[in-house]
Amino acid sequence: MTTRSSLPMPVRVVLRLLAAVVWTVLGLFAYFVCQGMFGGYAQVHSQLLTTLGMIAIALTGGIAWIVDERRPHDDA
Repeated sequence: MTTRSSLPMPVRVVLRLLAAVVWTVLGLFAYFVCQGMFGGYAQVHSQLLTTLGMIAIALTGGIAWIVDERRPHDDA
C-alpha cells in the first residue's frame, strides 16, 4: 500500500486540486440548499433535492460534533 507522501509531486498536485474542486462544489450545494434555490421546481423533484441536501448538512454537522467530542481536550 502506498502512502500519500510516496506519490510523485504531480500526482499529489492533481489530487489536491481535485479535492479542492470537490469540496467547493459540495460547499456551493450546501449554500444553494440553505438559500432555497432549489425550491419551486416540482418538475425536477426540487423538494427531494432540498431534503437530501438538508440531511447531508445535518449529518456533516453531526459527524463533526462526534469527531470533536472524541478527540482529547486539554481542559484539566
